[in-house]
Amino acid sequence: MDYKEIIQQRFITPLLNKKTGNIGVELEFPMLNLSKKPVEKKIALNLLSFFMQNGFKTEDNDCDGNPAFITNSYGDCISFDNSYNNIEFSMCYNSNLLKIKERFTSYITEAQLFLKKHNYIITGMGTNPYKKYITQSHVNYPVYNMVDEYLHKFQNADTHQYPDFPAYLSSVQTHLDINVDDLPKTLTLFAGIDFLRGLLFSNSPDFEFGKTLCFRDELWFNSAFGICGTNTGAVDGNFRTLNDISKSFYERHMFNCIRNEKYQTFYPIKVKDYFKNNPHEDIRQFLSFRHVEITYRGTLEIRSDCAQPLYDAFLPPAFNLGIAHNIDKAISKFNEFFEHKNLENSYLRKCVSNGKAIKEFSKNQLTDFAVAMVSISEEGLIKRGLNEEQIIKPLFKRAKELKCPALYTLEHKKNIDKVIAEYSKL
Repeated sequence: MDYKEIIQQRFITPLLNKKTGNIGVELEFPMLNLSKKPVEKKIALNLLSFFMQNGFKTEDNDCDGNPAFITNSYGDCISFDNSYNNIEFSMCYNSNLLKIKERFTSYITEAQLFLKKHNYIITGMGTNPYKKYITQSHVNYPVYNMVDEYLHKFQNADTHQYPDFPAYLSSVQTHLDINVDDLPKTLTLFAGIDFLRGLLFSNSPDFEFGKTLCFRDELWFNSAFGICGTNTGAVDGNFRTLNDISKSFYERHMFNCIRNEKYQTFYPIKVKDYFKNNPHEDIRQFLSFRHVEITYRGTLEIRSDCAQPLYDAFLPPAFNLGIAHNIDKAISKFNEFFEHKNLENSYLRKCVSNGKAIKEFSKNQLTDFAVAMVSISEEGLIKRGLNEEQIIKPLFKRAKELKCPALYTLEHKKNIDKVIAEYSKL
């Protein structure tokens, strides 16, 4: 089997029977010890035990035999992603985002009540505001260990000096079922509005609270994952067919495999070269961290959105879902906005992430575009007829002011504990 067949079977075939409708959401948040000390592993494990006494059961254990992933009858999963600093709520697919949000609200409410007894809290930020007080608090789980090994092993003079960075980052990831005929244009559009989502959802100041609005971008791209080129970062280009999507995988990289039931890491090798001499089953270990991605589950994943304040946790998924259900109108508005301008998505996203102006557009132009796209998304949600449009209402204020949560945080950085408390409310 050559690399083209391998990519076809792993990533394209699962798309063929997909129909627009369901949505899945993964929400990560910093869990903080308010004593400004490292998170205690026993508190994290006790939180999982609390949920296991209330309807959840162990799905998988870590290498020490502790629960790593716990699930309930809905298929929702609670875990700590990479680090005990970073709690994750992986909400199972559902046709109604409002119902997903209601389930999440019940979980996070229970978690906060439990943690309050121990002077801990979950807050809604994309970078950990207590970075200077805490340790990596790594979760001893095979894939997390592999990622940790790779980041340290291939750190070099051109990478940043935070190889433990996954321990300090939190995001919200949206998985969308897209009709296969609409997939190329939908992928292209979501890659194109990556900068807009940055304007609306950036919530990741750098660890020193400088001017950066989405430090997450820099930490991913300028780590050892950056050696993999297009395995991470913004997505440039125009996808017209499924074949275009397939071709985008050929130039990606493999950097790990499993041999004798153990992970091995190696210097990145392009997919098209790797599978000349390695078993096709290794594609199961392919990892990509691009801002917009096609997954082996047959979903379109938007993964560049920062975790939001808890009360606005579902704004990115709601926005993404509405756009997907009003895709032709969104594309028309996008093309109108960029008429006679040929700007790379990576350039636009970098401007936004670094808190710099996009010199090709005035603030009024950006505001008008942001409001228009939020309106288009709202219209898409209304079309679904599930009352999901109520979730997106707060986003209009952000769009009109072009004020993402990171800007508010930086305005109040001298009183960061107040921001932490505010962003922990529902």
